[in-house]
Amino acid sequence: MRASSIFSRFSVALIASAMLVACSSTPTEDDTSATDQQVERDADTRPVTPAEPTRPDYSHIPLTAEGYHNHPSHYDGTTNTRVIYFAFDRSEVPAAAFDSLRAHANHLKRNSNARIRLEGHTDERGTREYNVALGERRSKAVEQFLRVQGVSASQIETVSYGEEKPAARGSDEMSWAKNRRVELNYTAGRP
Repeated sequence: MRASSIFSRFSVALIASAMLVACSSTPTEDDTSATDQQVERDADTRPVTPAEPTRPDYSHIPLTAEGYHNHPSHYDGTTNTRVIYFAFDRSEVPAAAFDSLRAHANHLKRNSNARIRLEGHTDERGTREYNVALGERRSKAVEQFLRVQGVSASQIETVSYGEEKPAARGSDEMSWAKNRRVELNYTAGRP
């Protein structure tokens, strides 16, 4: 009797397994897209590790404001240009500003008593710490450009204000473009 009891339990388990297999179906397109969406949601909600940047993603915003700081007449190749504008989240000196910066370098080289302060600024997007660091990178990039042109390090001072001193108030691309800058301020020997 014991053997038949084991056999009947085994049969019941086998039949239940067969029913589960028979009831399962191939996933439909709707089922797979729902699963894909869940995977995407799970990926979006994973905790940020310290190695990942914690600043917001603004990649959908254009790098420059049309007609503002990309306009060639904005940099005149003389020391009259006292503001260098940068692309969003970038610290490379724009090629359009090279001639103006060369004119400043020539003035500084000819006048050893001249001193300049390079003030780095950013727009309001990003954390305060990130913006201070970005403003510093921008002012250091302009300093490096001037140093390559032969300007003495003792004539250059760099400072970063980050987002603290905006040139334009507003939360639109035109305002942000005006705030992404390095200002060249002479503290002595003004041209």
